[in-house]
Amino acid sequence: MANWQGRTAEIANLKQWLNNPNIPLIGIEGIGGIGKSMLSAYIYENETIAGFRKRFWADVSSGAIFTDVATQVLQDFGFRVPEQETQLVQTLVKCLQSDEFLLIIDNLESLLKTNGIWGSQFYEDFFKTWVECGGKSKVIVTTRERPELPKRFQWLPLSGLKIEDGIKLLTALGIQGNLEEFVKLVDGYPLLLRFVADLLIEEYPQDPNLKRLENLGLGNLQQLLTDKKVVGQHRLENVGMVLVLDASFERLNELQKSLLQNISVYRGVVNAKAAMAVCLGSSETEIERELRNLVKRSFLSEKLIDDGRWFEFQPVVLEYVRYKAGDQRSAHQQAINYYQSIAKQQPWYTKDDIQEYLEIFYHFYQLADYDSAFEAIRHCDDFLTLGGYYANQVELYGQLVNKWSKTNDKENWHYTASLISLGNAYDSLGQYQRAIAFHQQSLD
Repeated sequence: MANWQGRTAEIANLKQWLNNPNIPLIGIEGIGGIGKSMLSAYIYENETIAGFRKRFWADVSSGAIFTDVATQVLQDFGFRVPEQETQLVQTLVKCLQSDEFLLIIDNLESLLKTNGIWGSQFYEDFFKTWVECGGKSKVIVTTRERPELPKRFQWLPLSGLKIEDGIKLLTALGIQGNLEEFVKLVDGYPLLLRFVADLLIEEYPQDPNLKRLENLGLGNLQQLLTDKKVVGQHRLENVGMVLVLDASFERLNELQKSLLQNISVYRGVVNAKAAMAVCLGSSETEIERELRNLVKRSFLSEKLIDDGRWFEFQPVVLEYVRYKAGDQRSAHQQAINYYQSIAKQQPWYTKDDIQEYLEIFYHFYQLADYDSAFEAIRHCDDFLTLGGYYANQVELYGQLVNKWSKTNDKENWHYTASLISLGNAYDSLGQYQRAIAFHQQSLD
């Protein structure tokens, strides 16, 4: 927030909607890197905009399961968590109706399939119920894509910064040259402006002037962004961003490149220990130093959490790095080895105690080794059942069943067992028709 510029019209709209009791949900929509999360953070941190008693920020970019998010929100807002998962949606809605809370759900597109269709029934139920019922609280979502929802909510389509605000941002970052022309060229795209600024400052700290871009391999930026073949705002911003990312990436040392590509297999935040596990041959001190250097170049952002420094990608940068990495099988296997080495042994008391097994499941799933993914989750299946984590079972076994059903691999007993587990989980959730359907498939 240190270099915040502009967005006065957007903030005015949000302030008006936040104070309107008939608008329970607000959506901020735009391409990656346009500033959706930053604008939400401004609202979240600015207590003068609306008088919320408590606030909660949920980043669901890694596909966070609804049970986990809902439980954390209820605990943070001082509301009793129900014993039955089946009551979570209604309890969360009642909690939001009971007082003036602000709930921000960042990167909602991660919960959607194509064309705005929900990937999770539990999130869909919550949002539809909240939009229909409403209450004292407000829910803000940021997303690249609009979900299917009833119309009782307000959308804010977000575009780039105004020219004068883009100029102020570059000036605050210490950049010189024809700022107005450059901001116009990139249509005020905030992430691109930030990357260019960081690149110039790192490479030419004494003279971070836009005329230096040619020396950095960006001499053809204007030509490409004004080419008539590049049609549509989204494509323009993609082209510009990729060019700048290419120029920045190529100026990294080999360890930094390898580090970025290998840690991109992880979900969410990573620390130096996790990074070292997928980047063999370097010390933890060396890894942490390079991670912090990558923060300076905007490839990563840094969070100070109780137990140390953690690092994460901005979604646009993560997509780019994964594309550059290509085949990531080796890194996924190293991540599995890392989580196996730190996985907690029984007895387990909370879901945090089995988090490593959930990560092992994820990495085996990415490797298309569905049998090993099944074994990882089966290892803690009794704990999930006894703890009442039925929604987790639905999410995990559902992913496996979707893959196996496409191959119709009826000889694989893991497939049959997953169908039975899905049937049992839906039975526990009280969704008996779905339970019957999956048990029937297992019998077939």
